[in-house]
Amino acid sequence: MINSRHINLNLLELLLQLHDTQSVSAAGSNMGLSQPATSNALARLRQMLEDPLFVRGGRGMEPTPFTERIVPEIREHLSGIASVLNDATTFDPANSRRTFRLSLSGLGEQVFLGPLAQRVFELAPQVRLENVSSPFQNLYRTLAARESELAIGLLELQEPQLRQCHLFDEDYRVIGPPGLSPQRTAAVDLSRERLVMAVPSLTYADDVEKVLSELGMAENVCMRIRNFGALPELLVTLGAFAIVPAYLGRRMSAAGQATLLDMILPRGRQKVQLVWHMNTMQDPGCIWLRKQITDLFQNPDIGEGALKTEPRRSAESLRTRPEQT
Repeated sequence: MINSRHINLNLLELLLQLHDTQSVSAAGSNMGLSQPATSNALARLRQMLEDPLFVRGGRGMEPTPFTERIVPEIREHLSGIASVLNDATTFDPANSRRTFRLSLSGLGEQVFLGPLAQRVFELAPQVRLENVSSPFQNLYRTLAARESELAIGLLELQEPQLRQCHLFDEDYRVIGPPGLSPQRTAAVDLSRERLVMAVPSLTYADDVEKVLSELGMAENVCMRIRNFGALPELLVTLGAFAIVPAYLGRRMSAAGQATLLDMILPRGRQKVQLVWHMNTMQDPGCIWLRKQITDLFQNPDIGEGALKTEPRRSAESLRTRPEQT
């Protein structure tokens, strides 16, 4: 078995050069080595990998079957190592193959991931995104260990090693089936309607449950689901209503998936934060990604519904009008 401690990356680069040129002298020249030095390096490479690697043939130095098997993987991994090392000091979005890990709840995926992925892939087409969802109580450890490079959500963390950026304030809104007529919408009495409750986040779910209890509508909840993805179909098939963060409600309304009602729940606005550990403060790639997020989402008025021209009514009135979008 080959001992990883004996692997020399320069020798692996020589392996690729020999495979591409099929010539000891050409491979050495490409790497700035003399013919004797190249021959010596090839001997060490053969010893390291325990295989002849190349044999003389009619077309020059021909690779052995072992070499043909390993060259594609070695080429990919050497390229990845170079990319990681380059990204540690500089970040070139157009050419980077870096993978960024985010920590988003199910709600965060629904609200933030689509617009962020579109922006990132337009500017950095070879970059990859992963969501490493982390329970709130484990979020500090996740960020400190760089299992995730940043988190977005209704987050208030006091650890001194964390940094936070306020993106926008959020409140909760009521949505109904898409295409409700103004007459039907004006007649909505939530105390008489079926409500669907999405509970992807404990903080969000607890807040909404408290509001419904305070309004005497806890018994109106006919269904609880784990994420928001099923809401558009349920609103239609059940003729039901739901309570969602305003940002998501506006997006669903704009996509024709819901009618956004002129109602705001009496729970107060909450801060949506971008959070990261200080160990990524000087990372050029993380700096770039945080800028994309703030450019997309940082707006203190985003929860106000800037397109609205009349003041919204409180949910305590229970009777609502449609929001014009």
